[in-house]
Amino acid sequence: MFIRIQTHKKIKHMKKWLSLFAFGILLTNCKKDKVSTPENYYQSKGNLMIFQIGDSLERAYEYNLFSIQLNNGNLPISFYSEINNDFHYCKFLPNQDTLFSYSSNDFTFLTDTIENNNLKRLTNSMTADSIQFQIIGNQNNIDIISSWSKISNLEIVNQYRNAYPNSKIGISKIIMNQYSSELGFSIPEKKFLIFLVK
Repeated sequence: MFIRIQTHKKIKHMKKWLSLFAFGILLTNCKKDKVSTPENYYQSKGNLMIFQIGDSLERAYEYNLFSIQLNNGNLPISFYSEINNDFHYCKFLPNQDTLFSYSSNDFTFLTDTIENNNLKRLTNSMTADSIQFQIIGNQNNIDIISSWSKISNLEIVNQYRNAYPNSKIGISKIIMNQYSSELGFSIPEKKFLIFLVK
């Protein structure tokens, strides 16, 4: 009888400690959930942003140019190409450095790519009127509002616009040949580039 009582007490004692241990683990997990982790969002280091947009934001790039001189708020962006060359080049005058080049198949940006998940998105989007946009090149059928909506809630966009609110927002349409695995050949697709300065 004495052995049974002692065994019963031991089991009861073990159950008590197991319950406390389980509760401690649960409490620790709850505390971990509440502790905010450091946000490793991209921090702006330059004065020119370029966003490449397709069906969604595809890529983002930032440059730190020597000069950001606007002409009545307009961005002095220049495209040029070489004779017998499929490549086209983009510069922000009077800077001599090429920002990027592109062919009918792909872009080559001369700066690091900013990953989309490193760009912080805000709850509210920044509105922009069509008169704030500068269409770069002789282009038609540019859906400004749709393109803008894909980056308008980015924190870095807000930073740029608040830093230089009177500057134009540059937008350019470029047709690229993108390979379709379903069709087995390349088809033309519209890409939009949005330029911001600060």
